[in-house]
Amino acid sequence: MRNRIRLRSALALLGCARAAVFAGIAAVPAFAHAQLCPERTHTLAFFNGVWNTPDEAYSGARTLLATLREGMASDPRGAGLAVGAEVFYNASGLERRALDGIEDLAEVFEQRAAELDEALSQRWELFWEVVDGRLAWWRKIAQAVPRANELADALVQARNARILARTARLAAAPPTGADYAAHRLRLQALSMQGHGLLMVGHSQGNFFLNTAWRAADAAHAAAVHLAPAASVVNGPHLLSSNDTVIAALRGMVPGLPPPANLAIPFSADDVTGHMLVETYLDARRNGRAAAGAMMAQALLQLARPAPSASPGFFTATLAWDGEGDLDLHVLEPGGAHVHYGARIGAAGALDLDNIKGHGPEHYHASCDPARLQAGTYSIGLNNYAAPAGRTATLQLATAEHGVLRTVRLDAGAARGPAGDEAPQIAMRAAVARQPDGSWTVRAH
Repeated sequence: MRNRIRLRSALALLGCARAAVFAGIAAVPAFAHAQLCPERTHTLAFFNGVWNTPDEAYSGARTLLATLREGMASDPRGAGLAVGAEVFYNASGLERRALDGIEDLAEVFEQRAAELDEALSQRWELFWEVVDGRLAWWRKIAQAVPRANELADALVQARNARILARTARLAAAPPTGADYAAHRLRLQALSMQGHGLLMVGHSQGNFFLNTAWRAADAAHAAAVHLAPAASVVNGPHLLSSNDTVIAALRGMVPGLPPPANLAIPFSADDVTGHMLVETYLDARRNGRAAAGAMMAQALLQLARPAPSASPGFFTATLAWDGEGDLDLHVLEPGGAHVHYGARIGAAGALDLDNIKGHGPEHYHASCDPARLQAGTYSIGLNNYAAPAGRTATLQLATAEHGVLRTVRLDAGAARGPAGDEAPQIAMRAAVARQPDGSWTVRAH
């Protein structure tokens, strides 16, 4: 029991140091915006792979965006395009109670490291080296403690086994429910704002991409699959013949992953040959140029949809799972109550109202710093005329950072106009202006 408590404490400290490993996307810090509403014509939507913390997923998205820009640099069709990147996050493998998750692997590390040297069991940075697929520090330690190589190899095998188990389960039962609803709603909001969508998946993130693809408008979206674990692809793919994780999946999942079409040379920085940044986007090897060219070709062929909603410093989007009328309500800091009956507020506006069913409804906070208000925006809904039992999805997002929070809730019984005075509040957005003039927003 004591070891279990020590392990949980160590993991809790690690979670703080590595950006809330077990936390969801809503736990991200406030984001400063130098430009309240950055111009966007296209969005690269990144579906991350296994065991990515939010910070690691965001790093992957930034590297993908840089790689895409390199791929477009010599093509005149890219002139004038403003492309941003967002993470369509999944926490697969980081669930606290998942038997194939990271807590289980941490126990293996603590137990096996203590067998070699008690001091090693406290060196949690070495644990993350294994999780990330890097063994450089382990090889150095092995010069003084030769058996450290045995521990590192055992942990790599355990890590890969858990990745394979998780991926095989996703192949048998692709993601639905909360992840699907959140991803679908954000894609819909971006499309309403007139963005062409380049959907890029890595590893098991391709299962989430494939599920989200069902709701995408194929006329204005394209998919690119990197190291796909899925047997189904909805666009071009890139798979290294030296990717040991995908190679091991053959025979473990229904169908077969697509064939390898590139040989990325081996590197000790990633012994699996599977990681996104360390292998597929490594500037020293051939994967990065191939990925950049593939993404550029897909994006440059996209037609943008006609916008039906406006961007904002932040946006709130509401959708629900059937016919009937749900209404989005936003209570602004200055006292304005924005809804279908008063669509223009002091700090923002309801630019999309839906009375037939499914949604969406959409609110945007002003991009004008003279109009935007600091303070708390309370965001919720009223079941105006929908059957009881409707499940609503409400999402807060920014152009700079993407989704801050997604909430699914029971819309309750229909209350008609009587419910307008007391909407069901589901989340809050805290907006602040900093001394340097920049603005921040935090989801609660």
